[in-house]
Amino acid sequence: MISPFRLEHVPGKMPRRMTKSTKILSITVIAGMLGAFAHEYTVAPAYAESLGSFCAAPVQGEEHCVSSDRSPADAWNRAAADGELPIAMWAKWPSGLTVDDIAKSPARLRAWLADTDKVLAYVRDTQRNAESYKASLARVAVLHAEVKARQAAPRETR
Repeated sequence: MISPFRLEHVPGKMPRRMTKSTKILSITVIAGMLGAFAHEYTVAPAYAESLGSFCAAPVQGEEHCVSSDRSPADAWNRAAADGELPIAMWAKWPSGLTVDDIAKSPARLRAWLADTDKVLAYVRDTQRNAESYKASLARVAVLHAEVKARQAAPRETR
């Protein structure tokens, strides 16, 4: 592709500067391609379908969940006010969906895994509590095993 900021080279002719309309068209095409790429690989598949929840529960207390469009800190703070450490954190898929819905949809699975990464990063990097991180990993492992079992189920029945 010819850069809109350089001279255009045509064999057998003198180099000439690109016209203003060619520059605008080139920049518009590049911006459109970048926008489509960003939408396709970040926003659309991961978060457009629906929102899940960030959940936290102290060792002896009840579960506290907030929408995944909020910060994991909101769930953590509610759980911390309800009990003591360790606090397990995990991401739940939207309440209207089943494990089968998550297992069958790559977009929904990516969204749930992204939420799970966000929650685990919060416990590991912000709270820096090893017992809470271990409890969170255990909770996530159970959910992950559930999804993995549902994905493998159709293969076993063939």
